[in-house]
Amino acid sequence: MSVVPMKLLTLAGPLDQFDRVVSTCVVDQPFHPENALRLMGKVKGVLPMEGGNPYAPLLRRAEEVARQAGVELNYAPFPDKLPRKELAAYFDGLEAKVQELTRRKEELEHQAADASAGAEQLEHLQGIGTDLDELWGLEYARFRYGYLPRETYDSFQETLNQEEDILFVPTTVGSRRVYGVYFTTKGSRTRVDMLFSSLHFTRVNLDVQPHGTVEQAIADLTAQAEKWKKEADQVEEELKTLREQEGERLLSDYAYLRYHSECRELRRFACRSRDSFYLVGWVPEDALEELRSKMERFDQLSCVVDVADDVEGFKPPTKLKNPFLGRVFQPFLEMYGLPAYNETDPSLFMAITYCLFFGIMFGDLGQGLCLALLGLVLSKVKGMWLGSIITCCGLSGALFGCVYGSVFGFEDILPGFKIMEQTNLAGMGVVSNVLLLLVMSIALGIFMLLLVMVVNIVNGVRQRNFEKIFFGPNGAAGMVFYAGVLFAALSTAAFGVNLLIPAYVLPVIVLPLVLMLFREPLSRLLARDPNWRSFSLGEVLGTGLFEMFETLLSYLTNTLSFMRIGAYAITHVGLMLVVHMLAELAGGVGGPVGILILVAGNAFVMGFEGLLVGIQVLRLEFYELFGRFYDDGGIPFAPRKIDYTSHTD
Repeated sequence: MSVVPMKLLTLAGPLDQFDRVVSTCVVDQPFHPENALRLMGKVKGVLPMEGGNPYAPLLRRAEEVARQAGVELNYAPFPDKLPRKELAAYFDGLEAKVQELTRRKEELEHQAADASAGAEQLEHLQGIGTDLDELWGLEYARFRYGYLPRETYDSFQETLNQEEDILFVPTTVGSRRVYGVYFTTKGSRTRVDMLFSSLHFTRVNLDVQPHGTVEQAIADLTAQAEKWKKEADQVEEELKTLREQEGERLLSDYAYLRYHSECRELRRFACRSRDSFYLVGWVPEDALEELRSKMERFDQLSCVVDVADDVEGFKPPTKLKNPFLGRVFQPFLEMYGLPAYNETDPSLFMAITYCLFFGIMFGDLGQGLCLALLGLVLSKVKGMWLGSIITCCGLSGALFGCVYGSVFGFEDILPGFKIMEQTNLAGMGVVSNVLLLLVMSIALGIFMLLLVMVVNIVNGVRQRNFEKIFFGPNGAAGMVFYAGVLFAALSTAAFGVNLLIPAYVLPVIVLPLVLMLFREPLSRLLARDPNWRSFSLGEVLGTGLFEMFETLLSYLTNTLSFMRIGAYAITHVGLMLVVHMLAELAGGVGGPVGILILVAGNAFVMGFEGLLVGIQVLRLEFYELFGRFYDDGGIPFAPRKIDYTSHTD
């Protein structure tokens, strides 16, 4: 569990070699570029590199043509040099072909859809035996085609038949709708249309002009739709053939443009003098030798290597190097934030403590193995990073299930520490295991808080931060105060020895509080800051006392917060007792109903409590532990790796 050491490289060489140096030593190499002007800006005659990227417009064209042609972006081998004018002409010609074929295909599909819709609209007119051309050619009469609700038709059928200027011909009588045609005279059409509208008549407007009988029109339209569909499929085959023929060259041209565009974009990180360029970037210490071997190809290229701690004004990026367990829990860490370069990487610490807390709170052999299996499926089948975390937590729960002797809530199968029973302790008599578990949870919390204070002091040493090392609430002063108060309380409660005497209170309790109160001026004094006296006594006391109260309160709340570890372990046993009780009431755990209740109850407890325990453990990690030693704020190590499968921004 560590942050990979970094070196700051400053490259300088002739201007005409810039593109070749970038192509060889920067792109697709472990090189995290920085703004060179921040380092070289004070040097006389140093200017930013000229802007402009002549490859960017063509790259966007290539991506657009690939999208229209249905070619997925990916890497393909490309030559060293391609004329940009030829590329532009090629993209124009290919785009024209694709657009023409696409237009033809869409037009044919639209015509086929219109013909199919027309045939479907005519389906309910099949009761009319008249030639449709005659209906459209009526001179003195008008007709409307549509449908009305069946209830309305049944209620007003006789009324419609009695109207002298209305002839309603039902063509399809269904359970909900009645399709038909009504005829009327030219002079009465307005009144008749209003009458049928009041009867909720919905008119069907035919999209095409049919000819012949209804049956002939439907057959003609169906045949026409099939013909246009086949022609559209043929055009799609032409597109597919074009895609296969041109796909390789298109991807090759795209990769060429993408590569050179990315190289060109690196000019915004560089600066130049009259004849030379300067490029600055971070390189992992273990990759430095390999990168130097690439630099040796350029005779006039110079390289200055600086240690990260010796560089002012630059914040080194963070690259984590973790074992398997640390990598599994790294997504949780990134939710909080990456560690700074000069900070301890807590990935493995988080992985171990998360599994430990989860196992204690969710101790069941059977449910733990089921949870691990579920996580394995999510990880291997679904590819979810959370699945690996669930697997580790499930295995931890199964391990502590062996400690508790619990298998799917059955407490009599395995021996172990039975939470709902009592234990006979030497010198203390019979003690409830519930109380013992809560006390052990607090003891675990005290140990963890003292441990993270030690980690905070280590971070302070690495960062040369005297407040973190000596005077902060999580430094040496806070650690002595916290441990001293707890030791005095334990001595009084367990052994009857009162340590609250001046010889103990003054150096162990009062002195650390005073050091924490004056931590800012004292830290500056040790750092040899000439302005350490700039703080007034009133300013220090005014803000320091409030911060002191918050610090003392946090010691208490953080310690008691670890009681939730034991509380959730007790809750787990209680929930399973309820499940077994319900199974017994339903006819016993051996009956079919009892087995069903046991299975459903275990599934509910595993899902519901597993979720709650996971959230509570994450809270313990982030709030109680990380808040005491972890600053985060790290910059991710981001070398210029080209992803050919993504579009440019």
